[in-house]
Amino acid sequence: MVRFGVGILLSMICGGVLWAQGVAAGTPIVNIAQLTYDMNGTSYTAQSNSVTDIVDQVISLDMVCQDTAPVDVQKGETQRALTLMLSNTGNGNDHYNLTFDTNSSATDVSNRQIWLDDGDGIFNTASDTQISDLNLSADSNATLFFVSDIPANASWSTISHGIRAESDIVPGTNPGDVVNLGSYFAVNGFEGGVESALCTYRLIDLSLQLSKTATLSSPQLYIGTTIHYTITASVVGLGTLDNVVITDLIPTGTSYIANSLKLDSTPLNNDPLYIVGNTVTVPVGSMTQTASVHPVHTVEFDVVVQ
Repeated sequence: MVRFGVGILLSMICGGVLWAQGVAAGTPIVNIAQLTYDMNGTSYTAQSNSVTDIVDQVISLDMVCQDTAPVDVQKGETQRALTLMLSNTGNGNDHYNLTFDTNSSATDVSNRQIWLDDGDGIFNTASDTQISDLNLSADSNATLFFVSDIPANASWSTISHGIRAESDIVPGTNPGDVVNLGSYFAVNGFEGGVESALCTYRLIDLSLQLSKTATLSSPQLYIGTTIHYTITASVVGLGTLDNVVITDLIPTGTSYIANSLKLDSTPLNNDPLYIVGNTVTVPVGSMTQTASVHPVHTVEFDVVVQ
């Protein structure tokens, strides 16, 4: 068996070419030369010996953040995920040890974990798998999640975290590091067998503020007095709150006055839809606050003292 020397492979890598990256590692490349000639009117052929070269393995990988924008989080949230993709861009099966990117700080978030996606691209603890290492065949990839809890006392506006993958086939993290695998060699490519990437959390200090007032129909509160309640919902911070629902209870000792329920001064005129028992429930939808837009919703209803 004849093969290319490691020095040739290294020179090709350092020269900017990942040699034989598209051909599977360990593949034999066989070549036999032939010639033909004529002598005294007769044609002859000759054949050289067989030359076999074994394709070496180039350790090459790529890690890329998949989030197209910062992931919005709030203080105290748990298991918030950043999405990354690890690709084996080499020409052989590889095994990667997964750790946290060294440029991120463990003090910014808590309970850091790495999860393997089940294929749907959505983080779900019921179907995804928490891992610390991963096998990938050549030209394949996997979606990974960096998952952590957001501290209740978080003070940053944005923070970056991510995942680091290191091949364990070739020890060391320098381009050109080589290991003999027996019939062929494995060599670190430009990445040195290590790749990492960061995604970004963006802290949204956003909440909903409620205030409630009561107006009496008489100077004193006694049987027959009407109480007019007004509940006001406003946003604190910049951003969007979805599926906002205002809920209140009809106080004990009073009864609701039919068709008095209003949303933003408009009668709702459908009491059974919004009032069940002594509970008033009024959906108001999404509320988006910007520097120039400050949404406010009000719910009003009347009760009478019994």
